[in-house]
Amino acid sequence: MQALAPFRMRNFRLLFCARTVSFLGTNLAPIAVAFAVLGLSDSATDVGLAFAAWTLAQVSTLLVGGVVGDRLPRQLVMIGSDTANFCVRATMAGLLLSGHATVPELVALQAVGGMATAFYSPASSGLVPQTVPMESLQTANALMNVARYAAFPLGAAAGGAIVATVGAGYALLLDAGTYAASAVLLSRLRLAAGARLAATRNFLRDLGDGWHAFTEHTWVWLLTVWISLYFLITYAPFFVLGPYVAKQSMGGAGAWATVVTGEAIGALAGGLVALRAQPNRSLLVIGLMFTMTAIQSILLALTAPFEVIAVAAALAGFAFSFGSIVWETALQRRVEPEKLARVSAYSWMGAMAFLPAGYAAAGPISAAVGISATLFAGAAWVVGSTVAICNVPDVRDFRMRETAPTAAADLGGRPAAAPVVAPAGDPSHP
Repeated sequence: MQALAPFRMRNFRLLFCARTVSFLGTNLAPIAVAFAVLGLSDSATDVGLAFAAWTLAQVSTLLVGGVVGDRLPRQLVMIGSDTANFCVRATMAGLLLSGHATVPELVALQAVGGMATAFYSPASSGLVPQTVPMESLQTANALMNVARYAAFPLGAAAGGAIVATVGAGYALLLDAGTYAASAVLLSRLRLAAGARLAATRNFLRDLGDGWHAFTEHTWVWLLTVWISLYFLITYAPFFVLGPYVAKQSMGGAGAWATVVTGEAIGALAGGLVALRAQPNRSLLVIGLMFTMTAIQSILLALTAPFEVIAVAAALAGFAFSFGSIVWETALQRRVEPEKLARVSAYSWMGAMAFLPAGYAAAGPISAAVGISATLFAGAAWVVGSTVAICNVPDVRDFRMRETAPTAAADLGGRPAAAPVVAPAGDPSHP
């Protein structure tokens, strides 16, 4: 069966398992962190600061991570990142379980975790094309997203259940275990040496070459700026204010876990559809689909029943998942292998540039103008900006099969060109 062809390759199987385990922890961590902070201060602003610390540290370190990911074996960089995050989550769990945690300590540890993730994200961008042949790229990307979002409801449900029954500390301890398991699985990959930069090259020159590759195509940098503003205006307020509204009006962590699980189910469906559907006018399709993400913000603003918000979250999850797979595959056909970690770093950094500010500002802004007004503004912005972006010729007229593909890997794991992971939908969940 063509949809399962990547599983014939041992390296892909190991990578798939490592990412699946990691995704499980990724999706329980935000609930655990949010309610750990709320348990200490009962402040939506403090939740935003905790999320902002992770993202700001990640964004600040991404360019260094990009150069390191092009100079060193990406497998080793990812293992080092997983090990560091294991230590971060285990320390957070220890502080919470011992009753000694404070909000500043959790915020500081979030920052350390964000720095570690900054090395993981660019390095991971190049690993899939080193494990599958070119013709299997979109299938492999889709399978990775299926793994991500199959783990999503499990992680969200586990996070909500553990937080609601025994506390956030145990949820973070489980997250630490997923980082350790991922590192062990990654250590078993056997990859042929890919194209890498010489360690003696000038760091600034490496960054300049990466910047040129990032700005070479208008649609790459334009959509990166657009998603950055989306995270600031729409995404951050929904995920900062959502747990607060859930605690005040919906019954707490279990209700919010249902919303997050709904998003996961929709995202899983998006990954399954992407196994088969390969739209040629890919950027136009994913842009128009993105307008569906406004519905969840509107319903949260109206304090709709959490079951209804979960259905809207499923639509948003579908758009995120399908869109990120198609976007990622498009980039894998355009970027040279020795530049892909740096281009990925610029893409992640650009996309998340305003996310820390969004997390930090969501609480104060909602306190000043109201939660509903903040969420309505985010919904209006995503609809209007998406329509505008889809009318830009470079986006509207993009054809997936218009240019001969340049990104591939042969069966022995040697990359013939390269990828960038789109940050849409999952900015390395804090």
